Amino acid sequence: MSWDKHGRIHDLIFWPEREEVDKYVYTPGLHGLELAKALVEGRILGMKCSDGSVYVPPKTFCPDFGEGSLVEIKGPWRLQYYTVVYEDLYGNRLEKPIVVGVIKPDDAVNGMVHIVNVDPGKVYVGMELKPVFKPKDQRKGTIADIQYFEPA
Repeated sequence: MSWDKHGRIHDLIFWPEREEVDKYVYTPGLHGLELAKALVEGRILGMKCSDGSVYVPPKTFCPDFGEGSLVEIKGPWRLQYYTVVYEDLYGNRLEKPIVVGVIKPDDAVNGMVHIVNVDPGKVYVGMELKPVFKPKDQRKGTIADIQYFEPA
């Protein structure tokens, strides 16, 4: 995966009094492309390296610079860390707080950040979760094709 930075003033995105960032053109690479295709199909892929370690989402190269192989991640998924979000990017109070967490498959080295559809008062580290995908006709091959994770 790689990022190409434009560096032009009209490509900046502003959040007044908070932050400004430059827009990026994202190129997913070969494994990212396979992940995108899998997400459209309602599957999640990872990379299994020669030492047996699995990385989600798949990396371009394993830490030992080996190629590794793409594997489907079926879970179980567990919540490793989380936070509860009460405001949007503009400081407006949300109608309902959102739980955002790092969700990791049991057999992987790492996990992914995503929304967890659970009551903030009932969330806990180690909670078993499952991905919920958007309807197939709404999927675009992005991580947002996973609508959220919910308790399994």
